[in-house]
Amino acid sequence: MRQVFFHKGNVFVKQVPFPLLEDNNILVRVHYSFISSGTEVATLNLSRKSMLCKFGSDARGNVKKIIGAVRADGISGTIALIKEKIKSLNSLGYSCSGQVVKIGKKVEKFRVGDYVACAGAGVANHADFVTVPVNLAAKVADKSILKQASLTTIGAVAMQGVRRAEISLGEKVCVLGLGLIGQITVQLAKLSGCQVFGIDLQQDRLKLSKKLGADFVFNSSQVDVEKEIDFLTNHNGVDVTIITAASNSGKVIDQAMRLTRKKGKVVLVGDVKLDFSRDQFYSKEIDFLISCSYGPGRYDVSFERDGAQYPYSYVRWTQTRNMELFANLIKSGKILIDPLIFEKFNVEEVGKAYDSLKKSKALGVVLFYFDDGKDDYLKDIDELLKEGGSYIRRQGFIKEKDEKVLPYIKPQGKLNVGIVGVGGFAKIKLLPSLSKNKNVDIHSIIDTNSANLINIAGLYNAKKIGNICNKMFADDDVNLVVISTPHSYHFEQTMNALKNGKAVFVEKPAVISFEQLDKLNKFFKENKNSVYCVDFNRSFAPFNLIIKNELEKRKNPALIHYRMNSGFISKDHWIQDERNGGRIIGEACHIFELFCFLTGAKPITISVESLNHGSDDLLSNDNFIVSLRMDDGSCCSLIYTSIGSSQMEKERMEVFFDGKSIIMEDYKILKGFGFPLCFNKITRLQDKGHENLLSLFIKSAKTQGEKLPIPFDRIFIATKLSLIADKLARKGGGFELFENCTQHESYDKVSNEFFVQKRV
Repeated sequence: MRQVFFHKGNVFVKQVPFPLLEDNNILVRVHYSFISSGTEVATLNLSRKSMLCKFGSDARGNVKKIIGAVRADGISGTIALIKEKIKSLNSLGYSCSGQVVKIGKKVEKFRVGDYVACAGAGVANHADFVTVPVNLAAKVADKSILKQASLTTIGAVAMQGVRRAEISLGEKVCVLGLGLIGQITVQLAKLSGCQVFGIDLQQDRLKLSKKLGADFVFNSSQVDVEKEIDFLTNHNGVDVTIITAASNSGKVIDQAMRLTRKKGKVVLVGDVKLDFSRDQFYSKEIDFLISCSYGPGRYDVSFERDGAQYPYSYVRWTQTRNMELFANLIKSGKILIDPLIFEKFNVEEVGKAYDSLKKSKALGVVLFYFDDGKDDYLKDIDELLKEGGSYIRRQGFIKEKDEKVLPYIKPQGKLNVGIVGVGGFAKIKLLPSLSKNKNVDIHSIIDTNSANLINIAGLYNAKKIGNICNKMFADDDVNLVVISTPHSYHFEQTMNALKNGKAVFVEKPAVISFEQLDKLNKFFKENKNSVYCVDFNRSFAPFNLIIKNELEKRKNPALIHYRMNSGFISKDHWIQDERNGGRIIGEACHIFELFCFLTGAKPITISVESLNHGSDDLLSNDNFIVSLRMDDGSCCSLIYTSIGSSQMEKERMEVFFDGKSIIMEDYKILKGFGFPLCFNKITRLQDKGHENLLSLFIKSAKTQGEKLPIPFDRIFIATKLSLIADKLARKGGGFELFENCTQHESYDKVSNEFFVQKRV
């Protein structure tokens, strides 16, 4: 399918895979998408600026960012991000309309064949098809107004600004800036029974605003606007000023304050620098309000991604309800849209469309995608999607049991690598390491974000791209699969790749449930020659390898204490979602594997205490202490917290044994007590072992007889420990025996009694 992108001020139409459909989404064939003269043209103009120019606009701040990135991600990771930034294409579009052709499993509000208006940057793209969360879509009464409904997103922005103003019948409202949003704001204020004043610098926009209902319009470059409005309001000023202009100066806000009466309101909708004088603001005691996008629900992950609803009685106007109302106002003719659409272009002429906006100073133009008279594609949509190289579902790759498992065959030459998921970690760590390895070629890239997919594939010269991984798993040309998707997908994608005879390197965690762990364990008992590794990199960090070497010489058990000052992550972050397991399963698993590696022992017992916080913003499995007793007599403990200071280093380990002590601080400092001075080491750049582990795994996948860097037993134990620790932390703490039987005695510190718990 076709999608519009931009790079350095130029627009392109590229062929990309069809979008995937999530459970709470609808798949829409786009009829029209709207290009606004404000947001999108400004984005293009900004992209024309050189990196040096952008860097110089805030040189001091950008230098700090680069230094911080080098410290956190290393030089190679930082360079990789900069290269991607320089060469990257970006998607365009945030407002479109079309027809629903598929619905997700959990969608009840829409049906195939419904006409809809869609919203959201990165969602309502300029593309043949878009996949849209249900709360970013609104039904459109009929096909006849689809072109006008492509402005629904912009209308919802204007509507939210009016709602923030809380204007009432008979009030005087000034709209400062008569661009696209300003023109719609004028109409909405007039519909609300207000006297409307419009201000702009362009005469044609003033004339249009007058036609659309403004009572008075003023060119601020030709008349003394403040004086005019002062007399028209009997020297009181307007009740509300809504700023819909864009400016890199705070003078616009100062002007709005002067136009507004004492105890009035100023509502900021446009992109204006927040730098204004306190005097008018203070002396008039004006309420200064900012309007956020389309309304309540915007940027709330649970609302937009998961389809959660806000109770009608408590949140009357969400972004969805704003969109629905605006679409109805278009249908009823109470809002005029045609005067705001200057031209219509085929998507293949997108370059001409943007040129038209620049030359004519139009408010906006519409792109259309196919012949309006052809709706027969609905019956052939499944075949159309398959031909495009995509499937609808992202999960469900695992077939029924008794499926044949293909053996892994080590190639004679280089390993062809396929990457599934190219988010931040893949860009910073995995891809730079893979690209430096002489034994591999980056063959395929799989990602759900089309722009990201094209950018990364171009940067690393990948031969194939797509957004559905099971096709890549079945590709005979791919030898090794690297999985770096959200945690909820790791197990299914791992199993499908292994069953297709691929070597698999998966970013931790291996699984997110006991059930998945049991299935993984069963698979490896039956398929012992499968080539598999989880990215438990801490055991391959140079400092930890030195510590391991010393611990192997000990005569007595060791005492190891590890602290992770992990930093706060809000509940709406993807990693905190139950579907992704949380931070014990997703991050603390590193340290459990490290304990097993350093001691060379297995755990006997696990004890957990979690913070009793009683706060909605904190999580028990973000703040906890885990203690392990190992079968060699060693004791290991982990403190994991999200409530510490970010000024403190993130990770620290202390090791005690045989009258000796070792401190490792954040993989930058190694200090021994009871050792020669040459033992101590300091480095400016962290090395947590990512490249070392990946290199060893590639060697084992390529070389006959080469052992895997991490035995499956250790992966299994570390993963099982993380699942038990997570379970105990979530209920406030507890103690368990670490054993392989299905039933065991546990001591529950909450109920203070023994109980027998059957494992899932």
